[in-house]
Amino acid sequence: MSTLDELKQQQAELEAEIKRVAKDERAEALKEVRRLCKIHGFTYNQLKNHLAPGRKSRTEE
Repeated sequence: MSTLDELKQQQAELEAEIKRVAKDERAEALKEVRRLCKIHGFTYNQLKNHLAPGRKSRTEE
């Protein structure tokens, strides 16, 4: 296998790992948000207007 092929394979592996780690971090952040909402008694209706600008609700997708 040539050096270029090896580097491309490493790049693909790193990209896959980056995606996996990003997904895990989002999952952990969501757990933290849910935990804090439960502690402080926030509901979805109280938070829905504070989503990032341009974000679509699930019904619009």
